[in-house]
Formats: sequence, C-alpha cells, structure tokens
Amino acid sequence: MKPNLMWTLLLGAFFSCTQQEDLSGPLPVESRVQAERVDQGFTLQQVSSVPANTFGYRLLPGGKMVNRTFSGWCATPPIVTQDYEGTWRLDGDILTWESPFWGGIETQEWRISPSAQNTIRVEVIRRDFTYSQ
Repeated sequence: MKPNLMWTLLLGAFFSCTQQEDLSGPLPVESRVQAERVDQGFTLQQVSSVPANTFGYRLLPGGKMVNRTFSGWCATPPIVTQDYEGTWRLDGDILTWESPFWGGIETQEWRISPSAQNTIRVEVIRRDFTYSQ
C-alpha cells in the first residue's frame, strides 16, 4: 500500500469516529458581551471571557450556558452580577435559551445574524419570566 493512501485511510477512520460539536453558523460555542443597543435588539461582541460585573453569555458545548446578569432585584449602581447556569439551542437563525435568575426562570428567543467581524446582531423575539413563589 502506498504511504499517502495509508495515511489518508487512517486519518479518515480516526475523524469519522470522533464526535465533534457543530460550530457552524453565526453563533459557535463561545463567550459574548453586549456591545450596543440597536433597533429591536442589540449586538453581542465575541470575547475570550466575560469580565467581572459585566453582563454576558458563555455558550458551552452540549447546549449548556452561563448567563451573567444581575445578582439581585436592585439595578442601581454599583451593579453586582452573578453567573446562572442554563441551557441553549440553535434552530437555524433562532437561538432559544433558558436560565435561572434571582427571581425565577428567564426564557428568551433571539433571531441572530452576523453583523461585523466577531459581532452578531440579536433581535429579541420573545422574553418570558417565570417567578418563583
């Protein structure tokens, strides 16, 4: 067997057996922070990590996420944030996520589209809060 053909077969067999996360589309697994408000939504900038006391999202493999948002009901400075573990899923250009927050569960549905390099535009389609008793 020729050496090039052997390596091709070995590499092909290896990569066909490994399970890889689908990172295609405008929102791969990553960290994002809010960049600016725009009509009917906002933009999210890709970052290496979400800075302390900054609102942001960490989208993780397997549909898990971390939503960094207010740690309590008071939104006056100084702002203190907390990480809440939630879930996300992407269906075409619609991202749906659900996460606890200080008062219950928040669910949002976004239409996302590329905006500029490392930036996506988010149009908020739905935002629901289920409050704890």
